[in-house]
Parts: sequence; C-alpha cells; structure tokens
Amino acid sequence: MPRKRDFFHTGLNVSRSDLAGYPFSMYGKNPTGAQDYFMDLNVAVNGDGSSWDDPVNTVAAALLLADNSIGLSTNRWWARRNRVFVCGDGITETLVLAAEKTDLIGVGYDVGSFPKITGNFTIGTAVNGFRIFNMGFIPITTAPGITFPAGMYGWELHKVTVYKVEGVLNSASILAAGASREWRMTSCRVLPDAGGVRNTLGVSFVGDAGDGLMDDCFIEAAEGVKVAGAAEGTMLKNSHIIATALCLNDDGNEVNCSNMNFISAAASGDGVAVGCLDWNPALAANCYLQAAATMGPIPNLAAHV
Repeated sequence: MPRKRDFFHTGLNVSRSDLAGYPFSMYGKNPTGAQDYFMDLNVAVNGDGSSWDDPVNTVAAALLLADNSIGLSTNRWWARRNRVFVCGDGITETLVLAAEKTDLIGVGYDVGSFPKITGNFTIGTAVNGFRIFNMGFIPITTAPGITFPAGMYGWELHKVTVYKVEGVLNSASILAAGASREWRMTSCRVLPDAGGVRNTLGVSFVGDAGDGLMDDCFIEAAEGVKVAGAAEGTMLKNSHIIATALCLNDDGNEVNCSNMNFISAAASGDGVAVGCLDWNPALAANCYLQAAATMGPIPNLAAHV
C-alpha cells in the first residue's frame, strides 16, 4: 500500500502515487508547461526525480536537473519555470548550485512545518529568477547562510527562515555579494541563536539593490539591513527589525520605508533616529522606533522641513 503523507497540512492523507505528475494537487500540473522535479531525503535509491514514486534524494541533484532542462534548445522552456519540491527531515547539504527560472519549494515536515537544510547555501554562478518557498537554512560555517553572487537578478525568498547556530558567528545571514535587482523577500525570518546572540549582519547588499521589496519580515542581527549600493525603487514595509545599533544602514539614502518597526539597543533622541537608522527620512512614512532610552513614531515633522 502506498505510503501516506499530509503534504499540505490539511489533515487529509495523500499517497505518493496520487501525487505522481501532480506535485501540488491543489494547484495541478506545472502551469508554465515546464517540468516538476521531486526530492525526498527518505528514499534509499536515488531516482530520476520525475515523480514522488521516483525522486532524487538530494536537493543538489534536483536543482541540477532543473537547471539543465530549462535551457535545452529541444525544450525551449527559457521563458517558463521549473519547480523542485523538497521533502525531508534533517537534510544536510552544502549547496552551490541555483537553478535558472526555478522554484525551490519545501513541502515536507521537519521539526516545524517546513524542511530545513543544514549547511551554507553559497551560490557559485548567477542565474535569473531563482525563488525559494517554505524552507529553512542552518549555516555551519562563518560564511553567510545564503549567498547570492553578483549579477543574480530576480531572486526571491518567501517564507524562508535563516537560523544562527550557537558558536558560529556568520558574517551575514543573507548576502547579495554584488549587483542584485528585482529581488523580493516576503514573510522571511532572520534569527539569533537560542541564547540571543546575533549575527554580524542580517541582510547585506554589497552592490546595487534597486527595485527590491521586503515585506512582512522579521530580522534580528547586530546590524539589521545594510545597503551599500544604489537602491532606487526599493521598499521595506510591514516588517520588524531588531539590532544592536543600526537597524537600517542605507549608504545611498534611496530605500523607502513604510510601516516599519525598528528596535535598537543604541540611543537616539531625535526625530530621524541618528544612531539607530542611517536612512533618508524623506522617503519614510508611518514608522516606529524603540531605542535605548526613547520610543515613538519616526520620522517626525521636523525631519521634513
């Protein structure tokens, strides 16, 4: 009898054979007409990845299949999108490959409600349109938990959690190592360790970060978000950032902020939050700061005259 799993947290049992060719039964087949690939850590034999009945057993193998197929001239899928579905509890992999125009989607349980990968995800080659959904990442070295290389445009993180491990101080939880445009982060979490120790940087953009969006995120780090390059059209909204000093360090003064909550251990007593925020208050609206000795809405009217 086929093994049963509740992939969608609905209370309904769905068999592996029922899912063959229909990776998300509630959504149907891949709507773009490209390919779906399947990864299941808990299978003894590595399959071809074409269904839940014949999955590969590593994330790297599934991403390689997706990256190879999307660019084949025989497929002509260049404007379409592959999907990789991940099922596994206690996945340990050091990933270096991201797949062109591919969604990496966690559908199985771990201790919580999504699969977690123990190991740094240091993407070696830039690809376009790579998105991650419903996954957790636990770095094991001082390198960032997830690194996007220069020129990697259109990356997205949705409901992704990056953890910090006791005894490992990561240089950043998420790093865009060069120019990075049209990025998105929604409902993501960057966490300290269980003792409250924070990574050096939460989310760091080394180069251009234009046309980006952070929405409904929780970031806790010594320095919350750092943007070193241009960031025209980029917005942080509806998110919560906790930092030791600067919650936002925007070198180009181009980041828009709306409905943001900032908490900083540093002191600031003015209406533009010097010491807690390095930003352009003229591009901010309806934000709130709790600093070491003061709290209140920012920026105040005085910052605009």
